[in-house]
Amino acid sequence: MSLAGQLRDLLKEERERGDVGHYYVEGCLARVKDVHRLVVVGDIHGDYGSFRRITSNVCVGGEVPEGVLLVFLGDYIDRGYESPHVVYELFKLKTRNPSSTLLLRGNHEGPPELPVYPHDFPMHLDFIYGDRARDVYDLVMSCFDYFYYAALLEGSLFMVHGGPPTELEGLKELVEAHKNIHIVEELLWNDPMDESGRVPSPRGAGYLFGPDVTERVLKIVGAKVLVRSHEPCDEGFEVKHNGRLITIFSRKGYPYFNRCGAYLDIE
Repeated sequence: MSLAGQLRDLLKEERERGDVGHYYVEGCLARVKDVHRLVVVGDIHGDYGSFRRITSNVCVGGEVPEGVLLVFLGDYIDRGYESPHVVYELFKLKTRNPSSTLLLRGNHEGPPELPVYPHDFPMHLDFIYGDRARDVYDLVMSCFDYFYYAALLEGSLFMVHGGPPTELEGLKELVEAHKNIHIVEELLWNDPMDESGRVPSPRGAGYLFGPDVTERVLKIVGAKVLVRSHEPCDEGFEVKHNGRLITIFSRKGYPYFNRCGAYLDIE
């Protein structure tokens, strides 16, 4: 619990300070800068083994090397019994490397207005913390409130968990995403489709969006490629929308039974 409290204070300070080394903060948007290597991790969903493999490949002795920014796209919890271990190691990684670890919010870390199923994270906390589990849960969820909804490396990558708001008009809507639950819903729940336009998502939240939406949004934000997670991929990644959209999925195995997990590593 002390680690979660420490992280929450750190994230509050980030919002107030603005400049955080390899990125600077504008509300719910993190703008990436001054990086020589960018590593982007997709859904983990309690897969502690994959989390450890990825971070071990990037970090040296628990430290993110100089010039490297490690970006997580969300969905750290649920669907995996080791979710508490993933959260603990994630929080420890961020507190040890505050300026080189960037945490985005996934739909499984979303606000209470956008509930998810399954949400088995509380059950796994019960096994570990017993009577203290509810307090731990509340503190962890309060940390998620300070995770960002989008990250932008101008001229290069636009990173979100689900997808862009399909009717986005400018960066201000991303900066102030917390003020509009419909914007938040799309950022956390949207998925790509091959057809143009948008249609309501079969998930019951968000939309399916076409390549025309991706093209338009990338032009607005000043990026070339949209990087997102939210959907399992058998190979761990999938490229769509004429190469303008990449899905990264880092969890392996049950309940998705994908052969591979992947992460994006750009130098």
